[in-house]
Amino acid sequence: MRLRTKTYLIAVTAFSLFSLSLASIAGGAGSLTLPSTPQAPGGSVPVSGTGFNSTKAVGIGFGAEAAGSNTNMLYNGTADGLTWSGRISKYPIKPGSFILTSDTTAGGAGIVSTYTDRGDGTTTWSYDGSTMGTINYVTGQWSRTTTVDVTGIAANYTATYISYQYNATPAAGVTTTASGTFATSITVPTVTNGIYNVTAIDTGGNRAVATLTVDVTIPEGLTVGVAVLLSSFAVVAGSRYFRKPPRI
Repeated sequence: MRLRTKTYLIAVTAFSLFSLSLASIAGGAGSLTLPSTPQAPGGSVPVSGTGFNSTKAVGIGFGAEAAGSNTNMLYNGTADGLTWSGRISKYPIKPGSFILTSDTTAGGAGIVSTYTDRGDGTTTWSYDGSTMGTINYVTGQWSRTTTVDVTGIAANYTATYISYQYNATPAAGVTTTASGTFATSITVPTVTNGIYNVTAIDTGGNRAVATLTVDVTIPEGLTVGVAVLLSSFAVVAGSRYFRKPPRI
């Protein structure tokens, strides 16, 4: 009887420890940690990251990568007419995937230039290969710089990039510490059962990916702490049952 009780306790304890374990899959220079237990849509899930750039904003994408594009974007210029900026419609975006095209044909200049993402938050100008633009992977804000004043010349700005199915970045924002770490919580989007990628990206281009299992049958609000408590009850109940002497 003692052997049976001991074996059961070991099995239940091992299961509890497994439920508390965290799955981490590195992607890029950083690493991301999520609960390995299934989570419910609409629930709050803790997320932590290491190996990111120091004191940088972080965006969190949920789900598969998705190609995105914008045409004829709104834009603003500086007083000297040398720097122009706008924003794409979907973010965060994957570092290295952004390409901005500036077409001034309609404005009479007839110049088409591209600004290609270098993967570090800056873009390369097609004219001479110099760094002449920026892209914020977290907010989708872009800028481009010219060498001459183009005030009054109409331009058509288009962009292609890779984003994610959902933007799970907390409304309050996320910023890394001086050592390049962060800890926050995200809300699981309304999705069906399955295993989903969660991607964290900082404005310097560091990226990490981990997986999260979603189960719609889990009651919303059943946190990891509650699951651990229930597992503890199971250990105690199982121990008492197997230690109870048989009736004669």
